[in-house]
Amino acid sequence: MIKTVYFFSFGLFFMLQTSVLIAAVGSEEKKQLDLYFAKLKTDVNLGNTLQTMSYLTELRALAISQNAKEVEIESYFIEAMIKRRYGAYADGVKLNHYALELAKSVGNEEYIAWAYYHLAHLELELERYTLALDYIQHPINFYVNKNAERAALMYLWQSKIYLTMGSYYQALKANKDALQIISPSMDIHLDLAVNLAQIELKLGNTKDAKTALGLVNVEKLNGSKARLKLQYYLASANSHLQTGEFNQAIEIALIQLEKPTSLRFLDEQAQLQYLIAVGYSQLGEHKLAYKYLKRYSLSNDALSLQRRNNKVLQLESHYKFDLQNQKLELLGKDNTLKEQRLAQQEQAFTNHRLQQQRWVLGAILLLSIVGFVYWRWQNQRYLVVLKQRVNERTQELAKSNERLKAMSFTDSLTDLHNRHYFFSVIDELLIDFNSPPINTERQRLVFALIDIDKFKNINDTFGHNVGDQVLEQFSNILRQQIRSEDLLIRWGGEEFLLVIKNVSYCEAEQIAETLRSVVANHIFKLNNDESLNVTCSIGFACYPLLATEPDLYNWEQIIELADGGLYLAKENQRDAWVGIKAGNSILHHQSKEVVKNYRAHLVQQTLHASTNIERTLNY
Repeated sequence: MIKTVYFFSFGLFFMLQTSVLIAAVGSEEKKQLDLYFAKLKTDVNLGNTLQTMSYLTELRALAISQNAKEVEIESYFIEAMIKRRYGAYADGVKLNHYALELAKSVGNEEYIAWAYYHLAHLELELERYTLALDYIQHPINFYVNKNAERAALMYLWQSKIYLTMGSYYQALKANKDALQIISPSMDIHLDLAVNLAQIELKLGNTKDAKTALGLVNVEKLNGSKARLKLQYYLASANSHLQTGEFNQAIEIALIQLEKPTSLRFLDEQAQLQYLIAVGYSQLGEHKLAYKYLKRYSLSNDALSLQRRNNKVLQLESHYKFDLQNQKLELLGKDNTLKEQRLAQQEQAFTNHRLQQQRWVLGAILLLSIVGFVYWRWQNQRYLVVLKQRVNERTQELAKSNERLKAMSFTDSLTDLHNRHYFFSVIDELLIDFNSPPINTERQRLVFALIDIDKFKNINDTFGHNVGDQVLEQFSNILRQQIRSEDLLIRWGGEEFLLVIKNVSYCEAEQIAETLRSVVANHIFKLNNDESLNVTCSIGFACYPLLATEPDLYNWEQIIELADGGLYLAKENQRDAWVGIKAGNSILHHQSKEVVKNYRAHLVQQTLHASTNIERTLNY
């Protein structure tokens, strides 16, 4: 009796301890999920969306384990937005559809509306306007009587779709519908006022456009997104241009062009350059007009190349992805049909056996056994053949996916890796450089931007076929000069990104000079037996910028500094290189300001530039 009580008490104690342990583990995962989700919201509000990729997968796994459907849906939205921003439209569509199906499964109407809003964004960028309008109507219907500010946001994007399509009066109506349901104190009012000015300018209503711009609170505008500010000043300059105030229009546009902006705003920069060219032309300053018209042409060519290299390939991959899904669905239907046929055959055999039982019992039993054995043998053989076919189809699909992945990571002209490949490997590249090393001088990652000088002149003079030949030979020269562990990317158009591992800043200078010299001395042979001399300009910077604080400047800011060096090389001479590194008194807590105003910091010597140009650099 005592032993029985003892074992019962021990079993009860063990069960209680196990339940406490499971509860503790679940509670710890819930805390970790809350921390990650709070960090996700903070990074999104600060615009640091790319940093979320480092922990987004772990956050989603925690959300699934904790059955936190809303958090899982949010993670799909954020990842889809990042994929879309860097041109991975097929992945963006897939992730948004995941979020939509999950929101429908839990019956969350707000997340369903938000999924349709993100899909409308994607279809607008893919220039499928009718589908984008269909998608944006869902969140408009949901928010119109529930949340005025969200409804205004949806009307704003409906207006942007109509504006892109050229349906200006429909765009105007959607924008006015949004303005009627909000107050001027709401943040969305800035976006609506700028969008209204853009529409009125398209309609030729310059006075109404200026009135719309007058609704903008400039103090709020200075704290808003960079693209919105750029669009505001672009609309303001256009309104002056349309009223004949050419000097004011040029002044506003020049101020905006002089500010360092992200490469994602190339479209707005091209419009500003064209506006300045028109203004100078009207003032009779034809030399300056021609200068900015050339810059506009270069920017426009870069946009065209970007659309050709990114959007078209992504649309193709999107199409192939849908085609593969259709094949999988057809294969599934085929398997279901065959299973139904097998079931029908089994039923036929059963009925046949029952019919035979009415005759001689012994004969029926014997025939039933023979028939059953034969059926099993046929069924097993058929299932083996069916499994082989399914395995073959699965292997074919796997090989197709691998080829598709390789195509999406490779530039079709030069056979170099493209931006998509770079974004997929950059986090892995930075692992060895994110902590203070023992040898801080050599353990650096150098980002070098290399651009062919006057490449547009080559295309204009000899044609795009010759331009493609120059790009192919230029990429081969670079490939021959770098090491196997270095990474060479076609960054866009005639611009290349070279990532060099474990070199000092002095060695980076020698590499830049070698590349510049080899290109300058190379004779480019063309198919028409002609030859051509080409030069290039190079800008570079090292990661980490400060070896003692590797996390202070991220890799995007280092590329922006390298881009600044490239601009200085081209502005001062061409056929040159300029490297930028930290000076002795750089302010460690102002990384964004340092990158944004790198020219001023070069003058103050908080940043230092080195170059092969013999004369003093003009900043």
